[in-house]
Amino acid sequence: MNLKKIAKFMILIVIGISLVGCSDNKNTATTQNNEIPNSSIDTATYDRGYLAIPEEEVKDMEKMTCTRDGNGKDNSEVKLNYTLYYQGEYLQILHSKEQIITENQNILEEYQLAYINIYRNYENLKYYETSVVREEDSVTNDTVINYSKLDTNKLLEIEGEEDNIIKDGKVKLDDWLKFAEQLGTTCDKN
Repeated sequence: MNLKKIAKFMILIVIGISLVGCSDNKNTATTQNNEIPNSSIDTATYDRGYLAIPEEEVKDMEKMTCTRDGNGKDNSEVKLNYTLYYQGEYLQILHSKEQIITENQNILEEYQLAYINIYRNYENLKYYETSVVREEDSVTNDTVINYSKLDTNKLLEIEGEEDNIIKDGKVKLDDWLKFAEQLGTTCDKN
């Protein structure tokens, strides 16, 4: 996983915290054709519902959960949840859920559009699954990256090699944890 990518995510969240201070029923401020007003993005294309990892994919792996919560203005909340599946010293699968919770529909639209724009770069990368789920009072960016199957060379083409924690096609768990913990994320082994 690239430090630049993590940094982009965290910067987006930090900006959101400073700017802004699960049911199946979706009530969004998007138009009937699932487009954000003044945007050419069809949001339904990026909403695949909440992602799940098949149990057989992680049966021989250890699991760790990392979280970070924040508050912003306008009674908004930011909840970050990362589930790491690893074997030995290597991260195999990363499942991240980053949720912005607010009643302010304009803020939700901004985040929805920002998440979609980030992940447009990864659309054709196999084993890099994303979904941007919009609900009445939240936007959740749900991502599953299977590093054990992913073509890390293609990922590096998208993200660049500078400051990337992918080394020899693998991601060391300790490298990911050190960076996440510097940003205030707390982790607990399950």
